[in-house]
Amino acid sequence: MPFEHQHIEESKSTNQILWQRSEQERLNDFFCLSTGFQTRGKGQGENSWESEKDKNILMSFVVYPQNLNAADAFMISRWVSLSIVAYLTQKGVKSVSIKWPNDIYVGNSKICGILIQNAMMGSFISKSLVGIGLNLNQTKFESNAPNPVSLSLITHLQYHVLGEINVLMNQLQKSYREIWVSPEKLVSEYHRNLYQLNEMREYQIENQLVLASIHGVDEFGRLILLHQNQSTRSYDLKEIKFSLREV
Repeated sequence: MPFEHQHIEESKSTNQILWQRSEQERLNDFFCLSTGFQTRGKGQGENSWESEKDKNILMSFVVYPQNLNAADAFMISRWVSLSIVAYLTQKGVKSVSIKWPNDIYVGNSKICGILIQNAMMGSFISKSLVGIGLNLNQTKFESNAPNPVSLSLITHLQYHVLGEINVLMNQLQKSYREIWVSPEKLVSEYHRNLYQLNEMREYQIENQLVLASIHGVDEFGRLILLHQNQSTRSYDLKEIKFSLREV
């Protein structure tokens, strides 16, 4: 399915630019804005996103979900995450998983980050803006990020950035309808692909290290942990931090 795509050499943030544009005019579904370099690329919270100029996928796109209740907002994250997992799997990458809520890992290394912003109208989502930073050709990382990896480091190949954006967008379009047609499939596939699923690990909760295992994600997108006493509890992003150390 064709989609509109605009590429600019440099920007502060594709999410910021595209959000402003979408506030001024009704863009078509899957209108995509990409850039070769971001001066203020954002990750989750206050984190920044490191990307060498013209090496990686840095893009944002907009969709206007039909009749998606605000309570089901995490379905957007499930759809995008699973689309990227499918894209990487088709490239021959093994051990791809989703680190809750929306980072993509290969083994214990981060290859992709996702940032989603939603606008509401009443109790429904009127607009979703999705930002994706995917490490494609970068082989040296200068920031203090603990565990970056790129597709090129894994496959030892070089990729045409704009061509790969087209491939990824086609995958996102292909699976978009499953939000409504097969929501149960998205939920089960997201669960199956969770990073550290059922593994006993350390998590930082309320400034304490706690041993627990990931049991799943609830209907509101909160992480469900199974604690040592066999009790379960759901946590939102601000309540919990992952540890990469194995127990």
